[in-house]
Amino acid sequence: MSETEAIHLLTKEYSLVLAATQEDFQAVKKLRNDIISHNYPELDPQEIEPYLFSQDDEQSFIYLLRHQTTNKYVGTVRIFFINGYTPIQQIPMQKDFHVTNIDYLVKNVPFCEISRGALIHNITDYKHYSQLKLRTMLTYGLMVATRINFILYPYTMVFSIMESSLHRILKRQRVNFEQIGEPVNHYGTRIPFAIERQKLLIETENTMGQITRYYLKELCKNPEALWKFVDNNPYLKRSDIHLDRICQLFKEYGDDVDISLLLEEAVNIEA
Repeated sequence: MSETEAIHLLTKEYSLVLAATQEDFQAVKKLRNDIISHNYPELDPQEIEPYLFSQDDEQSFIYLLRHQTTNKYVGTVRIFFINGYTPIQQIPMQKDFHVTNIDYLVKNVPFCEISRGALIHNITDYKHYSQLKLRTMLTYGLMVATRINFILYPYTMVFSIMESSLHRILKRQRVNFEQIGEPVNHYGTRIPFAIERQKLLIETENTMGQITRYYLKELCKNPEALWKFVDNNPYLKRSDIHLDRICQLFKEYGDDVDISLLLEEAVNIEA
């Protein structure tokens, strides 16, 4: 998969949307319900209900992946964050999956956990792509959404608890999470991982940098939805989000502004 190929798919055929309105959040609930009902048919509606929207979601950025032609949402991912204002001070892998001995990784706020990343099962065919290739590229798109968020908000660490199959897909995209605990059993075996935010951004620059810049530039043109989301969230301030500085960098350095400037530090990027 080339980044050029992915850019066309994820900007022309599909688009990434930050859930910011009540309509968006209803779409998140419907999407999660469809995915969980299909993946776990043994669950009844009462068992599914707590997973559709919770207090954790009020402390999160949630992104949706939308099919442009049909205007149908096909995927979603959540970035649960902790800062000095948030009422919940443990990430889901600690409080829900009981992953222990990671206090040394959660000393400095803000930090976050990627969770609830999933695609629907019945995705419309695209060109000559196999369903496997299409789903891999759309999974890549959900990871791009998190990368955009990580540039906007300077977390210290990024956590995620996932199946080994997803970890292998992300490794191929140069997302090099490191295992930080023993596997846990929750509707299958899941493994806790973590990575420094800056390390993730640097190592994925060659595979995701161009499409990340596309969406950041779009945000510079139309920032209203993001600012509305921030203003309505009691745990965020505009000063937390670095969009204004990023937009200024695009003005000063053009479309190919270096990742070192976006991260406000000198870094070396291997080819």
